[in-house]
Amino acid sequence: MTFILQVDASQLARPDSPCIARCTTAVGDNVCRGCGRTFGEISQWCFMDASERETVWRRLPARQWLLLLAEEASVLLQDMEMDDEGEWGVLPLDGAILRLSPRYEGVRVRVKPGPASSFPHCETPAAMLQQLRHWLAQ
Repeated sequence: MTFILQVDASQLARPDSPCIARCTTAVGDNVCRGCGRTFGEISQWCFMDASERETVWRRLPARQWLLLLAEEASVLLQDMEMDDEGEWGVLPLDGAILRLSPRYEGVRVRVKPGPASSFPHCETPAAMLQQLRHWLAQ
């Protein structure tokens, strides 16, 4: 008898969980500075089906970039919000509360309730932070 096992190649190199044992949600963060998942995603991980987990895995690279930006600004990434345009990271900066959404073509930024502005990708979080501060000062 022969068995054929079909496996999604993208999941072969992945561990069971994005956790890297540096969880900061235990100290009150809404978004873990270790793995990038929200408190809700961490608490529900073992109950998620494969599709839900894949959605989280795909969001993590953009969140990791937001976490680096927050670290550069010496602030916390406060939360992640979803709307019909996608996922937005909530970041306090220089007295404003920004919503940032890293995209393939650049970064969308908005200060609620205003419209979103687009910025090209920068080489480093420090360069992006400089652009954001310049934009806020205008």
